[in-house]
Amino acid sequence: MKLKLLAPHVIADRYYPKGAVIDVPGYQPTPLMEGLDDEAKTAVAYAKLKVWGRYPWPYGLYPPGYGGVRPLDDPPTPRPLDENQPVFHFTGSPEYL
Repeated sequence: MKLKLLAPHVIADRYYPKGAVIDVPGYQPTPLMEGLDDEAKTAVAYAKLKVWGRYPWPYGLYPPGYGGVRPLDDPPTPRPLDENQPVFHFTGSPEYL
């Protein structure tokens, strides 16, 4: 599975810069990668769905592929990884609203 990095990564205690092409067996792709073969493209699409996929009630907790439940936005909308799910009931500092 060949992957191109869209951001720097540390994989197996080794630093890889943005743009590096890797082929690390057993490594699970992240949404900040681009698949270069069919297997990698499928794995990256699944990683994006796991990180950015939003699902209907209850609480959007359906895992990807669960019981045929489709995500609310397909393909998932990329969001910052530290705030990857919009939360409608958030009450906190105004800079996060």
